[in-house]
Amino acid sequence: MNRNRFDRWMGVTAIAAFVLALVWGGHAGEWTPRHALAIPGAKGMAGAGVFNLLAFIVPGAALLVAALWRRWQARDHSGMVAGIALWLLAIAALAWLALGLFPIDAGDLAGEGGQHHAALWMLWLIAVAAAAVALVIGAAKGRRGLMGVLAVLWLVAAIVLPVLLGGWAQVLAAVAWMAWPLTPPVRICIMTGSARP
Repeated sequence: MNRNRFDRWMGVTAIAAFVLALVWGGHAGEWTPRHALAIPGAKGMAGAGVFNLLAFIVPGAALLVAALWRRWQARDHSGMVAGIALWLLAIAALAWLALGLFPIDAGDLAGEGGQHHAALWMLWLIAVAAAAVALVIGAAKGRRGLMGVLAVLWLVAAIVLPVLLGGWAQVLAAVAWMAWPLTPPVRICIMTGSARP
């Protein structure tokens, strides 16, 4: 495996595990596009542990490693904004991983498990949204438009479409986020040296 493409392999791993989770949930009859993404992993559902492992834990761990790897690789030549974006992506990955460790309770959606899950989902949402904004700000002038379009598409998928599309919107938002390691690293030096995060 090429060390320079390690983060990209982590992105591929995350997406592959997530797709397997959807196939698993659909095959077990526990998930349809109308359902929230957390339903097949809820306590009491058949195969919940496998779904949570494939949908949340493996992708979260892979993307956490990708964010830390890219941050380490860019430590001497990335700007402050790019560094902040990578730390936010690491926080989002941790929150996603934790979603698999704190599943909702299908019999008590407002219970403690549901509250933990909702808080982690909100942390993921906020961290990814902030990272998207930071990536747009930190992108080179030639890529700023593309990064802006991608950020707007992600925000629409994560915030607007769930009302219309239900679970498909969550899937779209999750896959769009999981694909970030497949994009080229942001390389712009806004602040370097002791000021870099």
